[in-house]
Amino acid sequence: MTINQPVPFRPLGIIKTLMETLGFEVTHCYEDLVFIEHNAFLLRMEAKGEEVSLLFNTESDIDKRKEIEEQLSLAGKEHNLVITCKGTYQMTAGEADGTINLVFKD
Repeated sequence: MTINQPVPFRPLGIIKTLMETLGFEVTHCYEDLVFIEHNAFLLRMEAKGEEVSLLFNTESDIDKRKEIEEQLSLAGKEHNLVITCKGTYQMTAGEADGTINLVFKD
């Protein structure tokens, strides 16, 4: 069943509902980024509300990526979201200030 409502800019509520439905937990949100439990992947909300980028952690299990991508893409369509894999990211600890650095790789 497709939900026929316009998608708002930065559709965090829709993404949270979608993730919970698929059994994933949203652990943190920062600006346009949505972090998912265990950091295997994250989602980035794009300029158009319906466009969401999927990025995999470089340390995630490569064999599971295609299945996750297909699962998210199909479920996203039901909520008028276009979820597209856009590459990978690497997460490293910052200096002494406790920050986290993300490097995106296409």
